[in-house]
Amino acid sequence: MKEILVLCLTRFGDLIQTTPLLRGLRKSHPDARITLAVLKRFSGILPLIQGYDRVFIFDKDEAAHRISRSEEPLAAFRHMDEFICALEQDEYDLIVNLTCDRMSAYVVSALKATTVSGINAAANGQRVISGMWATHLFSVLLGENRRLNRINLVDIFSRMGGITPDGQAVALHETTAGKHFAERFIENEGLAGEVLIGIQLGASETVRCWPVESFAGLSDMLQARPGVRIILFGSPGEKELGERTMAAMRSVPVNAVGRTGIEELYSLVKCCSLLVTNDTGTMHFAAAAGTPVVMLSIGPAFFRSTGPYSSGNLALQPRLPCSPCRYNLKCHDPICRNILSLEAVHAACRMLLGETVDLEASFPGVGVYRSHFDPDGFLEWQGLCNLDPRQEELTLRYARIWKDFLDTDLPFHPEQQGPPASDLAALTSRGMELTGRIMAAARLQPLPVELITSLGEQEAAVEAEIKLLGSCDNEMAPLIDFLTLIRENITDDDLQTIARQTRKLYQHGSRLASLL
Repeated sequence: MKEILVLCLTRFGDLIQTTPLLRGLRKSHPDARITLAVLKRFSGILPLIQGYDRVFIFDKDEAAHRISRSEEPLAAFRHMDEFICALEQDEYDLIVNLTCDRMSAYVVSALKATTVSGINAAANGQRVISGMWATHLFSVLLGENRRLNRINLVDIFSRMGGITPDGQAVALHETTAGKHFAERFIENEGLAGEVLIGIQLGASETVRCWPVESFAGLSDMLQARPGVRIILFGSPGEKELGERTMAAMRSVPVNAVGRTGIEELYSLVKCCSLLVTNDTGTMHFAAAAGTPVVMLSIGPAFFRSTGPYSSGNLALQPRLPCSPCRYNLKCHDPICRNILSLEAVHAACRMLLGETVDLEASFPGVGVYRSHFDPDGFLEWQGLCNLDPRQEELTLRYARIWKDFLDTDLPFHPEQQGPPASDLAALTSRGMELTGRIMAAARLQPLPVELITSLGEQEAAVEAEIKLLGSCDNEMAPLIDFLTLIRENITDDDLQTIARQTRKLYQHGSRLASLL
């Protein structure tokens, strides 16, 4: 393998989460040239990332600006064309597309590649998801499926690239400029010798944020401890948030909101003994820096999927039937933010600072989880208190299923199944029979049109029953949505090929039913 392209046209956190993939690709293919494609808005993190040889940067904001200027209607398309032309100078052995939007699919479809993993586009423009792990990624983003997903996004990224997780954290390289800034900052603010605790106030969405008053109260409680100083972190756009938090405090912290660039922020987070944070990029900086994290898993944030990828962190998840909520859901009563009480978050901080805490008394209504790496190299979260036994058992079973199924295509031996799984097994068996008969009929001359039409209608009825099974049983939905995505990827026009691929789909479903 000589040419590898990793397409990550997303935010800071996602770029940090690619670092184990890049590390694994470099180790597995030491002679390959690894190209990274990123958005200009987030390219400031590139000096901290290692493992790639070349980078292409796309200015999506400039493209949007050109589209808005009616006097240059084609300028945005020329801008995109320049980006694609730069990428298509080479033919790639492997493209790993970690971006889940249609724009990236069109970019990938214009390139020459032996293997593509991730979203792509067919000749007719239809979305195609290439690779089993990529299909899994899209299936767990649907509806309620995330709640049953136990595999971290970082591990999914690695497997999409054919890399086995190595049990090591995300990694960033500290720059000399960043380190010198942190040293001067600590000296100028009189923080030398103090226990520094960082608080990240903001996130990409308000629904992911703990209330200002709660952060202020936490800061006061922590700074009441001898030798503890609080540093507030945030982007320049969060200065007003920092000021509101400061105004609600009794003990004044060090306000670093809007005062750091990317390199400076990383080095300053690295100096902290602890970071309390919403689900946002600063959390991933801490994971890379080896700084323990208390993650506040609020709104659509879910620690299992996007939590800090390092060991020894704590995640707090409200015990609510709606938590985590769906992406893009407008919640008019985000009670999850208040269930994570000031006392509970303070208790989590005390735990990471080495104190013994009464778990049951300290975390009413809150699930508490600690991160570590399993022997297979995947990140795992151990439940410490307030767990849902059924949920734990089901997520563990699904983790085993996906790891077993997605990495092997071996014959299987059916196990005893519960009613929903046995229903799926019966339907997929029927689907295999029908598609097999369609394949046989398609070889006959003259073509038995009426027979094929009848078999096709019966097979469509089987498909409808499988979808109904998924809509009626949330525990089965991850399997059904996964199979539905595979079906959507069948884009061929040849009847024989369609029947063969559909039969393969039912074989997958039968094996998944046996594993469940």
